[in-house]
Amino acid sequence: MNDTIVFTRGVPPPEAFPVAQLAECVAAAIQSDPAVVLQYGQQQGYAPLRALLAAEYGVPENEVMVANGSLQLQDLLAAHLVRPGMTVLTEQPGYDRAIMTFRRRGARVVGVPLEADGVDVARLEAEVRRQTPAFLYLVPDFQNPAGVTTSAEKRRAILALAERYGFWVVEDIPYRRLRYRGEPVPMLREINPQRVVTMTSFSKLLSPGMRVGYMVAPAQLVAAITKEGEHTYLSPVLPTQAAVAEFIRRGWLQPNIERLKQLYRPRWDAMLGAVRRHLEGVTASEPDGGFFVSVTLPAEANTRGLVERAKAIGLVLTEGQAFFADPDEGPPPDGERFVRLPFCAVTPQQIDEGVRRLASLL
Repeated sequence: MNDTIVFTRGVPPPEAFPVAQLAECVAAAIQSDPAVVLQYGQQQGYAPLRALLAAEYGVPENEVMVANGSLQLQDLLAAHLVRPGMTVLTEQPGYDRAIMTFRRRGARVVGVPLEADGVDVARLEAEVRRQTPAFLYLVPDFQNPAGVTTSAEKRRAILALAERYGFWVVEDIPYRRLRYRGEPVPMLREINPQRVVTMTSFSKLLSPGMRVGYMVAPAQLVAAITKEGEHTYLSPVLPTQAAVAEFIRRGWLQPNIERLKQLYRPRWDAMLGAVRRHLEGVTASEPDGGFFVSVTLPAEANTRGLVERAKAIGLVLTEGQAFFADPDEGPPPDGERFVRLPFCAVTPQQIDEGVRRLASLL
């Protein structure tokens, strides 16, 4: 069908990219510092970018590592921390690629059920008592895939458990600065930086193709992950890191974020409205920002072969089961009832029509 609507990946649309500014910054970065930018080295990341990020977070530069996207940092962290038989805890549902990455590194990935304000803390504590995890992985702001934001109260409770039982909490925050209403909740690292590994990237704020992500964590852990990185890829991609540093130095990042919010806010509003209109009575998230709204379809809905049936009417969905790790207790969840609805790369008209098509299948 010519009018296929794609509700799959959470990607920026082409009109989101600051093309002319990025081209200027890439050229300036290469021309101003070729001996460093075009050479091997800088294993912890391009030093001027690390300095800018350290200043932003109020930490020493040896607590910052820049690499090729945050998923690579998650992989390196798992390579360092996971040993055979260990668990990694995630939200349930959780980010599908993180679940896959941690499993590939040998972890048993266990999902702790999400509530409207973050993970169920009682279930989290019960799981931690069974086995102290290598780490707990969270997307605390406008979560991928559900859209949920973890409350300040739950952030404090999670970190109290991390302190008591001795495990790391990874906060992955790629959507945090894309808030369309309301006030921000404190980052986990603002509550207890000694237990927190903060990860994010410039994929949603500038361009995924730049492949620039970073980690802020205690210096000893950053040093160990840097060594894992050096053994894996020898040297990071310095031209794009230097271009991002140039973009920030010129004062262009915050105006670009404001431009993105103006682009995405009508699409977010359209998705919330379409879900209310066409999926009346269905449990849906109502995020205050980010890239995703999600719905959990009622048990009586016709979800059998939903992805294939949707494709037949020109609607492309992601398999819901991919977002579910091993259950913390009880039977595996019915992932077919879960539908993630990304809204940033589709127009308001496509959003309304896509949700209408989804409703027609149920």
